[in-house]
Amino acid sequence: MSAQRSDFTRLVDDARAHVDHNYVEHVNPSFAQLLHLTGFDRRYVRGLDARLWDDVGHEYVDCIAGYAVHAVGRSHPRMIAALDEALRSQLPNWVQFERNPLAALLAQRLCARVPGDLRHAVFSNSGAEAVECALKLARRFTSRSAVLHCDMAFHGLTLGALAANGNQHLREGFGPLGESTSIAFDDLVELEKALETRRFAAFLVEPVQGKSLRVASNGYLGEASRLCAKFGTLLIVDEVQTGIGRTGRFLALEHDAACRPDIVVLSKALAGGFVPVGAALVRADVWRATFNSMTNALVHASTFQGGVLAMTAALMTLEIHDAEQLSQRAERMGTILGKGFDECVRRHDGAVEVRGRGLMLGVALHKDFAERFLSQLPLIGSLERVLFGQAFAMKMLESHRVLCQVTDSRSNILKFTPPLVIDESQCARVVAAFDATLHTLSGIASPLLHGTFYALNRLRAGMMTSAPSPASDRQSVR
Repeated sequence: MSAQRSDFTRLVDDARAHVDHNYVEHVNPSFAQLLHLTGFDRRYVRGLDARLWDDVGHEYVDCIAGYAVHAVGRSHPRMIAALDEALRSQLPNWVQFERNPLAALLAQRLCARVPGDLRHAVFSNSGAEAVECALKLARRFTSRSAVLHCDMAFHGLTLGALAANGNQHLREGFGPLGESTSIAFDDLVELEKALETRRFAAFLVEPVQGKSLRVASNGYLGEASRLCAKFGTLLIVDEVQTGIGRTGRFLALEHDAACRPDIVVLSKALAGGFVPVGAALVRADVWRATFNSMTNALVHASTFQGGVLAMTAALMTLEIHDAEQLSQRAERMGTILGKGFDECVRRHDGAVEVRGRGLMLGVALHKDFAERFLSQLPLIGSLERVLFGQAFAMKMLESHRVLCQVTDSRSNILKFTPPLVIDESQCARVVAAFDATLHTLSGIASPLLHGTFYALNRLRAGMMTSAPSPASDRQSVR
C-alpha cells in the first residue's frame, strides 16, 4: 500500500494531470496555442537559484526569472524558513483595524534606503496597483489630471497605468484611457517643452525601459527632477523592474546622484518571488494631500495590502539582498554577461547592439534578408510578426536550454533578466548559447526559418486546435 499523499501533493498531481484541458478551457487558450506554436510549452517541476528543471529531468538557466521577480533566486532557504514560520505562527492576518507591525517595519526600512524625502509607503499587490496609487496621489496633490510618459514605456495594464503606456498596440480597443502625452525617452529638450505647459500631474519614467532596454543617460533623471519641481509636476520613478538591486544599485535611480523623486514605485523582486507585493514610496507633503484627515485615512486602500506573508517576504528580501550583496553581484555578473554579448555582437552580423544595465540586459537583433523574404509569403507572412525575435528565443531554449524572452511579440530585442544569484558558470553558458545561436543565424537557415517551419509543421498536424501533449512532442523534436 502506498503512503498517503499530502494535501499539497494531491493538489499538484491533480493539477498537472489535467492542466492541458483546464488551461485551454478555463484560463487562456490563445496563450496555450502560442506556447505550443513556439515550443515554450514545457512542464517545469522544480526551481532552485537561477535554474529550472522540466518533467523529463532537463536543467535550464532561467533568464526570465518571472519577469525579474526572482531576484534572490528560486527556493531560497532563508525565505522558505521565514515564510514557513510565519504560516505556523498564528499571527493574525488582515485584522485591518490595527497598526500593522510588519507593514510599519517594512515601510521604515524601505524609506530609509531611498534618496529624497520619501517618508510614507502605500502597499498593494502588484506594480500596476502601485502605479495606480502613485497617479492618484499625484492628481490629488497637483489638481491636474494629465500624465506625461515616454515612448515605449510600460507601467502596467490596468486602465490608469495603461494611459501611461507607450506601446500603442497594448492600448488599442480599450476606449478612453485618460489624458496622457508620450515623449521621446531620454530627451530633456522634449521633456522641458512638455512640462512648460503645466498640464501634467506627473512624469512617469523607468530608469531602464523594460520594453526597449534603453538606459537613461547620465544626469537625465537628476535634471528631470529639477524640471518637474520647476513646473509643478511630480516625478514618479518606476522601479518595478529595476529595483531591489537589478541594475547594480538598490534602486536604478541611484546611478544619478542628483535624482530626487517625489514617488518611487516598487514591486516584482520586492517579495523575492514568493508572495505578490507592491509599494509606492511617497514624499511626505504629497502623501498628506490625500491622507489629510481621519475622514480620509482610508481614501485609498487595498483589502490584501500588508499581509503577513507578503510583508515577511519583503523584509526577508531586504535582508537577503544585504547579506548576499546582491546589488554588487548584479553589477559583477551583469558585466560578465554584457561583455560576453558585446563580443558576440562584434563577431556576428546577426546582432546590432547590447543595451541595459546590471542584470537587465537586451540585445537588438538584425532583421535580415531571410525575414524580409518570409514576410512576403502567404501564411508565413502572418506569422512573421510573432516569430521574428521569438524564433531566436525558441532556438536558445530548444538547443541550449536557456530560457529568455523577447520584449514583445513584435520585437527584435532579446531580453535577459536572470536571478541576481546567477553565477559565472551559468553566465558563461548563456553567452555560449547566444553565440551558438548567432552562428546559426549567420548560416544557411536563420532561427526564424527554423521557427517558421517548426510552427508550420505543428499547424499542418492540426495541433493548434486541440490541447497539446507537450511531454511526448518535446522528445520528438530534440
